[in-house]
Amino acid sequence: LATYLLWNNWSDGKMEDFVLWQQFGIPLSLAYFMADILWYCIPSGDGLILFHHITMLLCHYPVSSDVGAKMCGAGNALWTVRLSMMGYLCELSNPLMNWRWWLLQTLEKDRFDFALVNIILVFSFIGRTFLLGWLLIGVLVPRAAEFVEAKQVFVYTLCILGHAVILLLSLYWLKVLCGGGVKNLLKFKRKSSKGFSKFGADMG
Repeated sequence: LATYLLWNNWSDGKMEDFVLWQQFGIPLSLAYFMADILWYCIPSGDGLILFHHITMLLCHYPVSSDVGAKMCGAGNALWTVRLSMMGYLCELSNPLMNWRWWLLQTLEKDRFDFALVNIILVFSFIGRTFLLGWLLIGVLVPRAAEFVEAKQVFVYTLCILGHAVILLLSLYWLKVLCGGGVKNLLKFKRKSSKGFSKFGADMG
């Protein structure tokens, strides 16, 4: 949804063009995070994913309100909504991670699509780290003075920290994904697992 809205309203988008993101995209996404916390993070004890979800909840829930978006953008609600959608482009790697998890659970022997999804997934994680770095350095940092002038330093600090947290987690998960070397990415090897399988364990 974020990709579609940004693609169609990149140069001349107005707040009304992104109402669908505020009223549907954000609530649905945050509901998913809360459900995943209850049904996966807590039962499995996956602290990193819990930290990721809480960060996303705190950083994105104000976007669903025009007033919240305006406050978080130092008076520029449209900037905040765009930033939220650009941040969510990082989640384009999620379908690949789900596909990889399904292969890990169902494959009995090596198959070509295991290597394919791993290669695409690695490049998607590289892409998300560059995107988050650009959002931090190219989008957030240049507006520091405006947030100070608007007396929204606390909100600005949370925004910086939120992006930094997701960037660090993405770099860590990329390291875990590549930790077994090229052979581990290109060749399927069945792993025995009991009970809940943590996200990091599935990636490595």
